Amino acid sequence: MQVGGSGGMQSQINVTPLVDVVLVLMVMTPVVQMGYLVRVPPKAPPGTPLDVMSDQIVIRYTAANRVLINKDEMSPEEFPRRMAEILRGNTSKMVFFAGDPDVDYEKTMQFLDLARSAGAHNIGIIVDDISDAPAAEPDPS
Repeated sequence: MQVGGSGGMQSQINVTPLVDVVLVLMVMTPVVQMGYLVRVPPKAPPGTPLDVMSDQIVIRYTAANRVLINKDEMSPEEFPRRMAEILRGNTSKMVFFAGDPDVDYEKTMQFLDLARSAGAHNIGIIVDDISDAPAAEPDPS
């Protein structure tokens, strides 16, 4: 409201801030709605260990060339056949890979390629919480 002047009191609404807000909302709405398609495995109740879920498949490859499917150890040569038997008729099943930090990247990728060629098309990666790991000792040299 404006008091005084030549015509007495005048009432004017300033719509510029309203227009600014509406334009920002129009620009931001499509950006906020954009997302990525992610397939998430079914969630287990909190505190459920991996071995309790009978239909869970966890594969491991260690630095000592040990290959495990869940808790069954086998030779690397036997792995593709066993993996194909497990996934026969259900290639969309989620398979989890628990990596060993001592295995180099190339060997890890070769192992995952082997799993994929045996029928594991959906591979998830299990990442351990490194905050619980002991801190590395400083190098004395």
